[in-house]
Amino acid sequence: MSFTTQTNPVRGLLDRRPSSTLDRRRLIDHIEDFRASGGRLMTVWAPAGAGKTALLTQWESILAARDVPHHVVGPCRDELETLIDELTVRHRSAAAGERRTLPAERWVLVDDLQQSDPTGTAFVRLLGVVPDGTRVLIVGRYEPSEFSAVVEAAGGRTTLRTAELRFTAAETHELAAAFGIPLIVADAERLTERTAGWAAGIALAMPYLSSEPDPSAAIVQFDGDQHSVADYLVVRVLDGLDDHDRSVLMRAAVTEHVPLDLAVTLTRQRDAGAVLERLSIRNTLVDRDRAFDGFRFHPLLVSYMCAESRRRDEIGAIQAHATAAAWYEAAGDHESAMAQALRSRDRGVVRTQLEHSGLVLLMQGRSASVAAALRFVEPVTSSLPVAVVRLAMDLPDFRDRIGAAERLAEVHRLMAVSSEADIALWTPYVHAIAGFMVLEKAEAERTLVTLSAYLRVSSVGSLDIALGIRSAIAWCLVVAGRYGEAEPLLRSVQAAALRAGYAWVYLMATDGIASLAARRGDWRAATVQEGRMAALPFDATPPYNRATARAVLINAAYAYERCEPVSFTAARLVEAADPTGDELGQLFQARTLLLIAALDSEHAPRESLSRLLQLARTEGGDHPRAVAAAAPRIHFWSNLLNGASAAAEARRVIVSILGVQSLEAQTLRVLATNRADYGAVRALADEVDGDHLAWTGSSLVAAHLALAAHAHDGGSAAEAADRVRRALDLSEEFGYAREFLACRGLGARLVLATRGSFGALEPYAAHVLDRCAAERVDLGADSDEPAAPLTPKERALLEELPAHQTLGEIAAKHHLSVNTVKTHLRSIYAKLGVTGRTEAVHAGRKHGLL
Repeated sequence: MSFTTQTNPVRGLLDRRPSSTLDRRRLIDHIEDFRASGGRLMTVWAPAGAGKTALLTQWESILAARDVPHHVVGPCRDELETLIDELTVRHRSAAAGERRTLPAERWVLVDDLQQSDPTGTAFVRLLGVVPDGTRVLIVGRYEPSEFSAVVEAAGGRTTLRTAELRFTAAETHELAAAFGIPLIVADAERLTERTAGWAAGIALAMPYLSSEPDPSAAIVQFDGDQHSVADYLVVRVLDGLDDHDRSVLMRAAVTEHVPLDLAVTLTRQRDAGAVLERLSIRNTLVDRDRAFDGFRFHPLLVSYMCAESRRRDEIGAIQAHATAAAWYEAAGDHESAMAQALRSRDRGVVRTQLEHSGLVLLMQGRSASVAAALRFVEPVTSSLPVAVVRLAMDLPDFRDRIGAAERLAEVHRLMAVSSEADIALWTPYVHAIAGFMVLEKAEAERTLVTLSAYLRVSSVGSLDIALGIRSAIAWCLVVAGRYGEAEPLLRSVQAAALRAGYAWVYLMATDGIASLAARRGDWRAATVQEGRMAALPFDATPPYNRATARAVLINAAYAYERCEPVSFTAARLVEAADPTGDELGQLFQARTLLLIAALDSEHAPRESLSRLLQLARTEGGDHPRAVAAAAPRIHFWSNLLNGASAAAEARRVIVSILGVQSLEAQTLRVLATNRADYGAVRALADEVDGDHLAWTGSSLVAAHLALAAHAHDGGSAAEAADRVRRALDLSEEFGYAREFLACRGLGARLVLATRGSFGALEPYAAHVLDRCAAERVDLGADSDEPAAPLTPKERALLEELPAHQTLGEIAAKHHLSVNTVKTHLRSIYAKLGVTGRTEAVHAGRKHGLL
């Protein structure tokens, strides 16, 4: 077996040093550390194309610039023997008494040691004749078999690990810039991940990306079968292998992580483990992975091997992936099984795996691979199992109700023509899915009778079915208003799903328990349940599935609420990966988090406010806790940017979602009413001092701060301090520090105004103020907002002032008299605290009104 290159000028391509255009200072620092240590020997073992020779060349140029004597030994054995002979003569001369002045520092640089000295014996002789103070830097693909003698002769060694040679995302970004390729950071990270930081892979990607009109899209298509990469792999990695080793490598490399047992199954060779171990030792882009008793193949090598295998024997390649899929399924790894089915590119294999693994993957929250499989088999006539899996993709909220009804009807049509075995197998799943489609109370009661009867007369053959049926019953109980019966059932589903590893079912049950707690105003219980969702162990690396997307968003929201360091990359990735919200089901949560952060960070967040308010109008009814958390910000910015009428409309939207008597609605009334409206204030105080019922704990903090602001403005310093103290107490216990920074730091200003009266909470008050300073929230005496909000007409006239227009021109444009315009301008000046037009424009920009 031999590998052929796809293009002719392979050698010319290889002569281009992959990383020579990039000064990798961090690697040079390792050599400098070795130089300062006084050691004699440093080794670098890494695969072809890892950047070893480029590093050696860079260090050689540094030595030359410093006038440090050095010898360079290439892969030719004769060069090494010549150097040994030369140094031997000098060594004998020194022993005979000839005195020569030698430099204090000398270096011997050796490239590709495995070719010049495969056993290392020559190097033992070299170390015996080099002058004192000579340092030896050796690079090669792998350590020779008898190299321990060299290490012993050198008195030890320093090793630069292979992992250190891998490009970081920052280095990839820097190299792309050197090629004139405008990569964003996310693209650099993606390319680094696809190449596993392999210097040759990244360098070979640069000409390809520079020739593409859309580098971001091209990165997704870049793999080991791209012709320049394939040529490099053949010439520099694979040509040196014998036929048996190449055959084992090609048959085993179906994915990046291959357990030993799977490798033996795929290759049908008892010595597959020995072959792969040998390739691993020789750094052939194969690594031993003892964590799972298997081997790790480089992603570019895998993509090339899979493509080459398909070119040579397409049927054999399909069978190999089908075999791997069956192996992973038997091992309980349904995600890897589906990945192998998709790699087969055979609709029959993918359809079979959908039938076996589709619902399990959905219950685990791994919807992305299921969606990919459904897209792949979509052009062909659907089977009953595939139709059921496609219908289950929309659980639990069924955003497209009409489409879901059509898909359910299709399932029933297929059941009518299916075998008895298929009907018996898939009927319970259909019952469960249909239960989640119920929206009306009467229908929920009827469905409960049907599901309960089914459980009585049918044996539940698997945990999957049991969880599905019980989850559907809990859903119907909630729709029917039987909350007391729903919660215990959800708790049992929650516990069973956690033990079984069904992360999505666990998160749905936990979210349901939290929603029931919030519905009865028990925000503490809801917070505990959300904490359990955040604490769920998960892989936070993208691409996300439903479970990990939910978990990363909860963790990001928790960190943001506590003013802890947080990255919104995950939320942006979720938003970008699922722009319709159909696959991950977390679009509302991702966008709400990003928009709340924008309200808190932007000076005049007009667009963010508009988008958040529209989101609340259209989907807020399904997410009342998120709306409750955003309510104070929406009201504040609506009033500040758009005036009292806009704030009233925002209140109407929020109250329609949260309820007229909710704590949040009463808080907004206090924020909106005249300071003399003691009725609204008293009602809120009674509510907040009573049972502490609220949609979220942050709502309670906002209520205390609203009452504190009212007391402070009314001159009741003691009452204001008490309210702030209670808000701080809640915030410290449950982590709501962000509420003090929101709305331009209104809560933090109250903390500053009443500081010194918090007793044991003084350190936490200082923490809140420190966070304001860190995030540049201005707490100065001069408020950024106008003394009173401008009316819509005043806003419209203010927007005319930056243009150099006369009052007559402005009046004509708005169909007003000049005197009326003057009256409006006097009101604008008074509210902005200015005396003229120029100052008004400046103040309007400062306040975000322009």
